[in-house]
Amino acid sequence: MYSLAEAAKATGKSKSTLTRAIKKGTIAAVKNDHGQYEIEPSELHRVYPPVASDEAAQQSNDALRNSDA
Repeated sequence: MYSLAEAAKATGKSKSTLTRAIKKGTIAAVKNDHGQYEIEPSELHRVYPPVASDEAAQQSNDALRNSDA
């Protein structure tokens, strides 16, 4: 389960954007015992595709450069 902050980082969206999507019913989320949203990764990425991490993007760029050599 993603916290709201983790979901925002995983999608490149703001926490307020995700909160609006939850309230509109675009994505499903539950509140935990502390009153914080938790979102299943599959539910989040059904609507918002994941963004590549900086490290993964760098590795991909390095692989492309090396294949041209």
